[in-house]
Amino acid sequence: MQGDEQNPGTMWPIDFFDSGFEETFRLLGKYDSTERDVANLIELVDLPRGARVLDVPCGWGRHSGVLNWLGYDVVGVDASPSQIARARQKWPSVEFHLADMRAAPGTAYGAVLNLWTSFGSLPSASDDADALAHWCSITEVGGALVMELTTREYAEASNRKGAETVTYKRVTHNGVTERAKFDWNAGLSVNTYVRGGWERTCVTRLYERPVLASMLRNAGYANIEIFGGFDGSPVQDDRRTVFVARRP
Repeated sequence: MQGDEQNPGTMWPIDFFDSGFEETFRLLGKYDSTERDVANLIELVDLPRGARVLDVPCGWGRHSGVLNWLGYDVVGVDASPSQIARARQKWPSVEFHLADMRAAPGTAYGAVLNLWTSFGSLPSASDDADALAHWCSITEVGGALVMELTTREYAEASNRKGAETVTYKRVTHNGVTERAKFDWNAGLSVNTYVRGGWERTCVTRLYERPVLASMLRNAGYANIEIFGGFDGSPVQDDRRTVFVARRP
């Protein structure tokens, strides 16, 4: 399976998402489009008001909270104790669980959301496949899995020069420095963020769109659609990708 190399940063989600993470990514503007993205997502999958929704991993609950405010029955799951604590504090009316994404609780979800390139952080591609199979098993018939992520196509179009096997990139914005390393042979993106005395590294496996579509079918999903955003725009290599897959 593509990208079946072991992820060298398998515990990074526990350490990365601490008290400094939320402010660091707010400074980078990562949350600016949250409400618009949720509204477009609802329209994209025609999600009926009141539907049961799983947000996995949910982080500090920025998508879960908006969905709950809009009238959805939301369950958020994350493996980071600090993020779950923050989510429970910020959105007390939402049900949050501290759990591995491969063991998310509950059944009969009308939609399962895996957003913001949170797929590809498990130890191996086989573990990623296990997560997909579990999500399919707890999605109701006709329900949707929505994934939004950086694909390998996007990462290469935005960063790779020629046939180089490793690409390094460094940018600074609003007081935050990001150092990125793309190992194209291993199919891994290693990103380090630095703000003052706060420094954390995340490691993500990069999937090509056809490979991920095949993994979704193997997990039991069907009717797979691929878009260039929550607005339903066409796929482009220089944009993040949204997958919508249904449980038959």
